[in-house]
Parts: sequence; structure tokens; C-alpha cells
Amino acid sequence: MATTPLNLVAIGGGTFEETRPIDQILVELTGKPNPVALFISTASSDREDYIDYFGQAYRALGCRVETLRLLSGEDPKVIRNADLVYVGGGNTKMMLETWRETGVDLLLQEHLAQGKPAGGMSAGAICWFRVGNSDWPRYEGIPGVNTARLDGMGLVDLVACPHTRDEPFRLSEFEAMMQAERGAGVGLDDGSAIQIRSGQYRILSSGSSGAHRIEWIDGQCQRTFVPAHSDFRDLAAF
Repeated sequence: MATTPLNLVAIGGGTFEETRPIDQILVELTGKPNPVALFISTASSDREDYIDYFGQAYRALGCRVETLRLLSGEDPKVIRNADLVYVGGGNTKMMLETWRETGVDLLLQEHLAQGKPAGGMSAGAICWFRVGNSDWPRYEGIPGVNTARLDGMGLVDLVACPHTRDEPFRLSEFEAMMQAERGAGVGLDDGSAIQIRSGQYRILSSGSSGAHRIEWIDGQCQRTFVPAHSDFRDLAAF
């Protein structure tokens, strides 16, 4: 596993209006009054309305906003100028493949190694983990398949799944997928996040949403709801 220091906020989903308290925490992690927030829009194929939406939300939080339109050929080295990196949602499989081809994955590890924060929503949440439950089959038009296993960047030694409250198929399919995975997985509702500070974590929420701990033990699926909590806990014990 990677030994990169971690300063991550992985958000399960939701609108920027819903996740504003969580986004505020991500901004505060920079320790700067007007940080440069870099939006990486690869997963949404650099969709301009999404880029604009992020810009409005993070400028309202006091950020200077930049965007990496990787599919348009922009230089990924702009990551080095960012105080925080936010990865948007969309096709996680395509995004990770593009990152590996262009060296974005290595630049993000370099960013994190400096103690700078990063995070994102949906695809931008699960990409940091060892394995994700992703809806990439729906983006690629595979009939009758909602979600599938996907190897992530491996910076967090857990399995992760977004949208466990707001997509009705998601939690049951995540539970089924976890039967073949070692250890525990974390499912994140829309409006919730897991904040990871190196070897510690806490669950954040902008409302009543939270996380789900899922692990198969002796052939039985064990699922526990984990509400938001202010204290940091041992990530290895999740």
C-alpha cells in the first residue's frame, strides 16, 4: 500500500447546496484565507455546466477557482499550483484510465505528499480507495448492469461506495460485491463524507445522512450505520 500522507474528504454525493458544510471543511484544511481550488472534471468529460456549478460553489467559499480540462489537452501540471484539489463525479473507470495515461495519478500523490487536501464527490470520492463500487457499466452502455467493482488508486485501504441512500440499487449491490472483498467497506450517503487524516478518520454529514460499514463475516453480511462524529478514530479499525 502507498505511504502517502493523507488529507482527504471523500463525499458520497449530493448537490453543492447540500454539501456546503463539508466543502467548507475541505477549504479550511488548506489553512489559507483565499486558497486556489482546482476542479478536475475528467469524469464528467469536462462538462462546462458542471465546471460552472463548482466554480460558483467554491468562489462562494472564498476560493480562487481553476479547472483542469484534461480531455481538452490541458497540462496536468497545474495540479502543482493548487492549494486543494476537488475531483468531480461521473465515469470513474474512464477517469482513472485517463489519469494513468497522463500522469495525473502521480501528480495527485505528489500533491498529497505535501500535506495539501484533496477530495471530491462520487467518482471523486471512491477513486482514492483500494476498490470502489462504481456505476461505470451504465456509462459504457452495458445492459442490465448498474454497478461493478473497480480498482482505485489504493491510497486508502478500504472499499468505498457512493450514493448509498439516494440510489435504490446501490447499497444492495455494494453488499453483494463486498462478499468477495477482504476487510470492511464504507458506503457513503449523499450529504455525507469520510474525512481521512493519515491513519485516522471521521464521518461528516450535512444532515441526517451518514456512512455504512459493511463486512462479510462467517458467510453473513454485517452492516452498521455510522453517524457523523466529531472525533477522529483509527482507520485500521473501521
